[in-house]
Amino acid sequence: MTEFNPTFNGGGLNKPQSKPEDKSNSGESEVEKKEVNEPAGSVETPDESPIETPEETPAEEFFEEDLDEEYTDNRTIIVSLVSNYSNYRRVNMASLGPVKATIGSSVRSTRTLMGHKGEIEAYFPSLLGISATHNDFVSRVKSYLSNIQFTITGGDAKLDTSFVYYHKSDYLDIKEKEDKILAAYNRIPKNNLDELYKGAVKRDKELDILESTKYKYGYPVNLEEYILYRHCILYSEVAKDPIFINGNQNLRFYIKDLAREEARKKKLVEERKIALRNIVELDASPSRFQAVYLAVCKASNQNIATALNKDKIRQTTELMDYANLNPDKFNKFVNDKNVVLKAFIETLIVRGELIRSTYNQQITTADGGFIGANLNEAVAYFNNPNNNAVKVMYENKLKLI
Repeated sequence: MTEFNPTFNGGGLNKPQSKPEDKSNSGESEVEKKEVNEPAGSVETPDESPIETPEETPAEEFFEEDLDEEYTDNRTIIVSLVSNYSNYRRVNMASLGPVKATIGSSVRSTRTLMGHKGEIEAYFPSLLGISATHNDFVSRVKSYLSNIQFTITGGDAKLDTSFVYYHKSDYLDIKEKEDKILAAYNRIPKNNLDELYKGAVKRDKELDILESTKYKYGYPVNLEEYILYRHCILYSEVAKDPIFINGNQNLRFYIKDLAREEARKKKLVEERKIALRNIVELDASPSRFQAVYLAVCKASNQNIATALNKDKIRQTTELMDYANLNPDKFNKFVNDKNVVLKAFIETLIVRGELIRSTYNQQITTADGGFIGANLNEAVAYFNNPNNNAVKVMYENKLKLI
């Protein structure tokens, strides 16, 4: 319901002797053409408005020069084995030695990577030692990708996916687009595996397209490991999100991005700090406290009638536990300007004053009068000044209970 939206050792790529003179005329992929409306949460972009003073301060000069300087995005990816061992291996682990598994070639990966013509022509001459105009170039690239073999021993293997950008401004642009793609995926409810899987497929496709444009702005620090990482992203037996491991027996590996994981932990800590402050503030407003508590109960699929009968200490404890586990969702409930009205509607439904259909989200009066097709429409109904008398009537009824 949507009511409460509360080391693979390879040679590195040598830096090109000259930088591209003009990237504005190069072909753009679909991802580049997408308009990014929201800036990434952790990145500040400089104000592009004209400066009125004739001279810039040293700080402004440094900031502008910094954006035009070369920048290295240091990243390490860990490819791990799924620890799904047989009982025999568990018992005889010491004598059998470390587990080995191989990521081989993939038709899907080869076709996808071969489709990125500009990227292939930028990277593979250095990797293969032949020019992109050589008659055998395409067949050599295809042979390379079709014979990839990456063996993981003992559980984990690290890949250096660091990337050098000619200008820091290019890195910020790419990161902004990447963050937008990941944010769209992270908005999908984790309890809906079907939608989550569809979202993961869309995310991986968009990230691959975005990665295929980065050659215009720089080069990988370790080209072989970077190509291997791109292959792993497209490999069907590698999970890009650990949540899918237990639901798919064909997954033998999973990817961990140390930088993203660190950023996720940092964001979680910040969200928890905000959640704690919100709990303290809610304690000063009984009606808002009760409204947020009911939103949490609804999101946790708890029985609203039972929740209303719990004492304040029990409600506070449950609220704190939820805020600790899901601080982002909790903070959304707190910041919802209609959270009190939504709780009012949910209470009316529990008390039998309003009826929610068993087979859809439609809400009606006990006499069958239409209120709204869903909770949001019901909120709009009671926010309408023309229906204020109806709202007051229900408020009086609840006071008598």
